[in-house]
Amino acid sequence: MLGNLTAVFILFSIARSAIADGYSHPVVMQGETQMADTAELHFDPAPKYTGTLVVLGDHTKTPKQSYPFVYSLPTPQHGATDAAVNLDFSGKQTLTILCDPLSDNCRSTGYVTQGNTTFSMSWKVTQR
Repeated sequence: MLGNLTAVFILFSIARSAIADGYSHPVVMQGETQMADTAELHFDPAPKYTGTLVVLGDHTKTPKQSYPFVYSLPTPQHGATDAAVNLDFSGKQTLTILCDPLSDNCRSTGYVTQGNTTFSMSWKVTQR
C-alpha cells in the first residue's frame, strides 16, 4: 500500500513539474455547449501559451466557430491536488480548469460565453 502511494506521489510530482513550464505538445480537451454541440479546447505547445476554443456545431448543424485564448499554468499551491490551467478570452472573460492528475477528467470553476454560446463545466482530455 505504501509503495503504491509513493508511486502515485512520484508520478503526480513529475506531472506537475512537466506542466509547470507549459504543455510540451498540443493538448485537446472536449466538452459541450448548452445546445449539446461539441466544444474543444486546443492548447498550443509552449512557448506559445495560446489556444483556440472550437465549437463544432455537430448537434445544431451550425458552422464551426473558433475563439482564441491565452493560457497560463499557475504554480501549484502546497497541498493542492488538482492541476490548474487559466484561460483568458477576449472581452476579459476568464476560466480556470482543474484536472484530476490521475484521470482525464477536468472541471471548470465557472462558465464562459463566447458569441451566443455558453460552455459546460465538465471537460475531458482527449489528446496529450
